[in-house]
Amino acid sequence: MTSWPNGVAGATALAVKDARVALLGGYGPHHDRLSVGTLDSADLRVTDEYRIVLPDGRPLPKRTQVIGRGPDLHVLSGDDWYRLGLEDIPHTTA
Repeated sequence: MTSWPNGVAGATALAVKDARVALLGGYGPHHDRLSVGTLDSADLRVTDEYRIVLPDGRPLPKRTQVIGRGPDLHVLSGDDWYRLGLEDIPHTTA
């Protein structure tokens, strides 16, 4: 078992592929925060942060459920099911 310390508090869903990671969630107003970064031997280095919204630009409803499976985040909102893959999230080298 391996662990990677990080400063992302309250994340509820995880997507990972190779060394790239996305953590979704946080406490209070950060429920829609998406922190993206890379794993190294010591920790998770967050390189980008985003706010997740629905495809029409509306904020995620409070009762939205997000499940991470491999490189994908599955967003379940009402009767709708969305998929956000790590390949869809811009990648910076910062």
